[in-house]
Amino acid sequence: DFSNRGFIHFRLAKPLFNQIDIEGFLQKETNKFINLNNRELIGFGLRINHLKNLFLGTGAMYELEKYDDNLAEHIFLKSTNYINHKIHFLDFIKIKNVIYYQFKIEELSNYRILWDGNFNFEINDYIYITINTHYRFDNNGRDFFEITNGFGIQF
Repeated sequence: DFSNRGFIHFRLAKPLFNQIDIEGFLQKETNKFINLNNRELIGFGLRINHLKNLFLGTGAMYELEKYDDNLAEHIFLKSTNYINHKIHFLDFIKIKNVIYYQFKIEELSNYRILWDGNFNFEINDYIYITINTHYRFDNNGRDFFEITNGFGIQF
């Protein structure tokens, strides 16, 4: 339902050393299903590319969150860490999984785990069928799971 959830994420990575990139990212999100009115973050980190289809990342981010059921805006400094794995089958099937582990720097017991899974079946060079999964476990009790599907266009 487009009226209840919004998400936009920008990421820029540049090589720093052999198999190590520096990256920066920005994000904005809203999700009425978990009463998330606004989430904005900005961050930076390092991405290690030692294996062909496996990336490990670690960094820090400044995060602002506002929920509908709480009048206060929450601002945190967090550590963000991820594993990104990609698999290609038969030149037209692609599977990608990214798992994030994020925690507050000043409160290590406050953490979030995110999983984004993606299965693409390419019809031709420009059109593909996709199945996406998104799971968010938050130790504050604001968990969320969704499966979506559709068609995609790539250029």
